[in-house]
Amino acid sequence: MKQQHIGFRDLLERLLPVDELPSVDRLRVQRALRSGIAVEVERAAMRAIDLLEQQGALKRLPAELGPGRPTVRYQRRDQHDVITLQLPGPSIRDGVTIVAKSALPMQAPARLDQVRRLVRLDDPLTFADPRTGTTRAGLREQLDQAGRELLGSEAVRYFGSGEDDPASPGAAPLDRSLAEDVLKHHGMLFYCPDTERSGSLSQAARAAGTRSLVMVAVTGSDGKPLGMLEVHHPESDPYRPPDLALVALLAEFAGGVLERAARIEKLVFVDPLTTAYNRSYYDLQIRNEIARAQREQSSLALLICDIDDFKSFNTSFGYEAGNQVLVQVAAALRAGVRPFDTVARWGGEEFAVLLTPPVVEDDVIAISERLRAAVEQTAIRLEGLDGRAHRVNVTVSAGVAMFPDHADNPQDLWRLANQALLQAKRPPKNQVVFYRPKGERGFGTQ
Repeated sequence: MKQQHIGFRDLLERLLPVDELPSVDRLRVQRALRSGIAVEVERAAMRAIDLLEQQGALKRLPAELGPGRPTVRYQRRDQHDVITLQLPGPSIRDGVTIVAKSALPMQAPARLDQVRRLVRLDDPLTFADPRTGTTRAGLREQLDQAGRELLGSEAVRYFGSGEDDPASPGAAPLDRSLAEDVLKHHGMLFYCPDTERSGSLSQAARAAGTRSLVMVAVTGSDGKPLGMLEVHHPESDPYRPPDLALVALLAEFAGGVLERAARIEKLVFVDPLTTAYNRSYYDLQIRNEIARAQREQSSLALLICDIDDFKSFNTSFGYEAGNQVLVQVAAALRAGVRPFDTVARWGGEEFAVLLTPPVVEDDVIAISERLRAAVEQTAIRLEGLDGRAHRVNVTVSAGVAMFPDHADNPQDLWRLANQALLQAKRPPKNQVVFYRPKGERGFGTQ
């Protein structure tokens, strides 16, 4: 059989059955080809190969043993030609071996009970915890248990890459710089067989009781990293290539579970109109944050924001225009808070903004005023019932109360913030009122 060397562009355009990919992935391939950027074309090709193998359009063949760079061989189900990919060989940096995930063994031995563990992990509802307000938070414990059963590890830890990180507050990877590399090179697996031989890992690993460490990215269906796994073991060099393949498999399962759990959360905890959180999420989150503030002996704040004269928009421009006002106000509020704060639509034209601990009164006053001004300065254009575009001015009034200064439970915190809101809604409106207990000159305003 004649051997021919081709690039990733030719692989996509001539050999791979790209037409069998889902439409969204075909579009990604087309965009990569149009860009002409070599690294984008390579990523698109590798992603296409993974998907086509999962669909059965490509079959991975046993690896050929021999010297030189590792290779992976594939065959289309309707052809005899063999596609051979040359992979980058393992590299070692500061005691960490970096190997392509696709170069790991295609099959790894697993007992039936281990497979059952993965199947349970694949159902996000099995670890949903209604007390936490997020199904993804339960993934930590399940991943840890699965890692212990699959790999005999000491611990498996998940770290998210963005603001939706369900990791424990304050948790951090063993080495942040290495974690960034893992997320950047998410097609690779990082294995440190002996942390004592790594200058960057030895001290932190010794404190954690870790002697060997595996790090691998968790990716979504679009190939983008969602986060990463750390697999800890108390002994040196416990893992062989088939074990590392199981780590990669665990990361793959975690990616699918995270995406499904995120969709469930969106259905249960997100207001469909504004995409802010809903009242159910707020009710759960306020309890969680008060509990955390109590543990940390810290404080938090609640703002209740109400759109001024909201009914006038429905009356003058129609209900669809009123919906657009809600959407724009929610976006302005979300843009003005920290990623870990909560903006929830309480109902109607009211929004609850939860400033999570630690936060002090001066900061709360400044943030509240900034949110009020941000809404006032937002240019909102509405299409009226007459079909014409109208520019409208929208303002909000807000009442603020703090835990534990003003209240020590969610119900009283809401009640006092609502009292402050009633004061803020008095003309001229468009103001923030900070709750003041009796004896402190009534309500303070900003």
